[in-house]
Amino acid sequence: MEQQIFIVDDDPKIGNMFSNVLTRDGFDVDAFLKPAQMLDRMDEETEPDIILADMMMPDMNGVELLETLNERHTSIPVIVMTGNASVSLAVEAMQKGAFHYLEKPINLEEMRALIDQALDLYDEEEEVEELRQEQRAQYPVDGILGESASIEEVRETVRTLESAPKTTVLLSGETGTGKNLVAKTIHHNSPHAKGRFMEINCAALPDNLLEAELFGYEKGAFTDARESKEGLLEAADGGTVFLDEIDSMSMALQAKLLSFLESRVFRRLGGVEDLRVSTRVLCATNSDIEASVSEGSFRKDLYFRINVVNLHLPPLRRMGEDVLVIAEAVVDELNREMGREAEGFTEAAREKLMNYAWPGNVRELRNVLERAMIFFDGPLLEADDLELGGTEGLSSNGVVGGATDHGSFHFPEGASLEELERAYILHTLKGNDASYAQIARQLGISKKTLWEKRRRYDLDEEVER
Repeated sequence: MEQQIFIVDDDPKIGNMFSNVLTRDGFDVDAFLKPAQMLDRMDEETEPDIILADMMMPDMNGVELLETLNERHTSIPVIVMTGNASVSLAVEAMQKGAFHYLEKPINLEEMRALIDQALDLYDEEEEVEELRQEQRAQYPVDGILGESASIEEVRETVRTLESAPKTTVLLSGETGTGKNLVAKTIHHNSPHAKGRFMEINCAALPDNLLEAELFGYEKGAFTDARESKEGLLEAADGGTVFLDEIDSMSMALQAKLLSFLESRVFRRLGGVEDLRVSTRVLCATNSDIEASVSEGSFRKDLYFRINVVNLHLPPLRRMGEDVLVIAEAVVDELNREMGREAEGFTEAAREKLMNYAWPGNVRELRNVLERAMIFFDGPLLEADDLELGGTEGLSSNGVVGGATDHGSFHFPEGASLEELERAYILHTLKGNDASYAQIARQLGISKKTLWEKRRRYDLDEEVER
């Protein structure tokens, strides 16, 4: 399909000359004597791929034309044509969004080069916008499933946040309640959707690595800093950074985060230059952060700063029949992913879903249904297809440990201390809703030591959090 160019110039000779040249170059060209005529055509037909507009016209100059196009929220690249006397006006036009300007008399090769550049940019912007729309479609507000009052309140808050793109939000709720989904939904339904969504679990890294990941570093800032690197806050400029398990952050790093949230200015590690970004910050916690404030392990001023809007996601066991609403949606999704044709649940299966406590919430529900659909022979999922509440063996490197109904833990004879340590840490991590900082305290080790052992034993691959 030919790319279309609109030319608007009150001199008909200019319009005719450029039309002939660009038509020979393979473009579909329409020339207009007045901007109003071109705007009327745009109302009637598809917008052009590019506009060439004279800077000085009697009824509307180039700057006024750009202002009109901006009001229409169009992204069409505009190249303005100007004489020597109105170059300053052409610069003003670029400030209003013009792609570039050409000085008269027009150099045809320069014009062709600018048109090619503008069309390349237009194509890239269209691709980005299409991707943005696809992502927005993946995370609609109605994708936060449930018919209960608490979920409807969550959806209404997310819709309200579309008009408050700078507001910091604290998402609270147990592990597996969908905080990550809600964070992405907030991002993709806000002006920040044009930027990147970056997330990090604050408990997954030691404090020094977490600081480097967030703020970036300059070459030589520490031993392994062989080159400069931007952090997540910088990489997501114009977008969103999601800080999960925010309460696991050290007090020193909390102070640095608070300073950034107050000013939107920070320095890379080892840097001396102040960097300013427009990154939005969303935070999440699966623990009682107010208790952490009372205990003195979380800064009160930071808590107030991140808790401008609090979105609490209820556990699945308190959502009534929403369990079935979500389960049916998950089955539909798994049908598409797995090529299955499950039509729903038997009545006994529905009762089993409703009567279970779901300690792992939506994440556990999805895992149960995915496992069931691997083996079922349909058309309805039956109660026996749903394996609920079973304790899986902790098998690794020949070591098996099992938790009894009383919470005790059994080890086989002959296992090495290293094997037993791995099995017990894995047992403690599995199904534990506490933060990594709290789990480290349960184990009697530091959060850094827990991180090192998780990495040493490759535990994160076996534990979903």
